[in-house]
Amino acid sequence: MKTTALLEKYCKPGPRYTSYPPAPHFNAGFTDEDWAAELMATRDSSRGLSLYVHIPFCDTLCWYCGCNMVATRDYGRAERYLEILFREIDRTAELVSPQRSVRQVHWGGGTPTFLHPNDLEKLFGHLSSRLALAADAEIGCECDPRELTREHVATLKRLGFNRISLGVQDLDDQVQKAVNRVQPEGLIREVFGWLRMEGFDSINMDLMVGLPHQTPESFSRTLDAAIGMRPDRLAVFNYAHVPWMKRHQKLIAEDDLPDTSTRIALQELILNRLREAGYV
Repeated sequence: MKTTALLEKYCKPGPRYTSYPPAPHFNAGFTDEDWAAELMATRDSSRGLSLYVHIPFCDTLCWYCGCNMVATRDYGRAERYLEILFREIDRTAELVSPQRSVRQVHWGGGTPTFLHPNDLEKLFGHLSSRLALAADAEIGCECDPRELTREHVATLKRLGFNRISLGVQDLDDQVQKAVNRVQPEGLIREVFGWLRMEGFDSINMDLMVGLPHQTPESFSRTLDAAIGMRPDRLAVFNYAHVPWMKRHQKLIAEDDLPDTSTRIALQELILNRLREAGYV
């Protein structure tokens, strides 16, 4: 009952807290000059660095997506983006002391594995040649199972990536079709197997609550499959329906979205099932 009360109390809209301050509090008053000044002011700090690299491209548009992304089949756009990104890395590296080591690297998007394996290699080589990566750095990459190839997996492992995050969301056919992200369970299992065979021992699965047609019964089957694969971590996100900000979300029928009581029941299900399976 205590868990239910907490879920009811906090089951209301709010900004994502993957960064601080969260995105709604960003403003144009903080300029490029301010950014450079902050880097110079901390140039001699002994603290390690964390780097985030954003690759905004995807092959197809997932209708629930709230990320800064571009759906395209034109690979030339990614090649042009990389040229600009290399210049940005150079510019930033000039302001950072070569004595400061990079402790964490995360590639997100969009989908970083939209890039061909040889371009993944070029990007990682450029980054590691300009900034000092610690030998024990945590290096992670988000992956779309639908775009991932065995060559991608082998390349990521060879480059030194040691954490992989798979976008699973939900394995129910009806839910997948309702959000335009069709990826059969068999595909997820195949890709997960490649990662284990390559020696990745830190694999995260992203799941999402609040998608159309989700019920505790249907999501229980998704949890059965996910727990059966034994990912090392799970990130469970709440779907934020904000069609006035993300126009493509209008493609999702609002009548198909679970109501508040169903969302709370889904969250309770997840908490209980993952705890029972040994997750902390």
